[in-house]
Amino acid sequence: MDDQFLHIQTTEIKDLPLFSNYYPYEPTPYDVLDLCFDNIELAQDDCFVDFGCGKGRVVFYVNHRYHIDTLGIEINKNYIQDAYQNKMQYVKNHHLAEKSVNFLNAKAEQYKIQPTDNIFFFFNPFSVQIFRKVIYNILKSQQGNSRKIYVILYYPSFEYIQYLKSETKFKVIKDVLVPNQFAYNTHERIMIFEY
Repeated sequence: MDDQFLHIQTTEIKDLPLFSNYYPYEPTPYDVLDLCFDNIELAQDDCFVDFGCGKGRVVFYVNHRYHIDTLGIEINKNYIQDAYQNKMQYVKNHHLAEKSVNFLNAKAEQYKIQPTDNIFFFFNPFSVQIFRKVIYNILKSQQGNSRKIYVILYYPSFEYIQYLKSETKFKVIKDVLVPNQFAYNTHERIMIFEY
């Protein structure tokens, strides 16, 4: 799968203003997405949320691969506009229900976790302080609606890993190193946590 197949454009990185505690946009490579989702099974009733979705690459990939509801949360209005442009082309060319792919221009920590949301993806989008708030919101939603929850981390910071392992009940179920032909990098990995 790639941008051309999905009828989207997610590669161009614009020089946009940065937000405090939010990191610059970088699209997740498709080979990493293949590796990641070859290591987890998603069901028809799962609902996928990408925090820091940028132009929506991961959202479209997951929607196309699994035909499940997907949502991208992004703080940058310019990237959300690009994501909606991509959505128009994607829906038109893949004949899917428009409501199954959505985007929200918001701060991650302000998003109200929905009772159906259960798969959460993070490509190191923001500081650990914001990550903690988002995880707190996820766990709080679990109290009102018990369900199996997965947190998927790509290129995770040590602080993200340490927080999930030492301060929550999330357990690592997969830890996959991403092959890199240039150099060994311990951050170049996919970690899947389950609650």
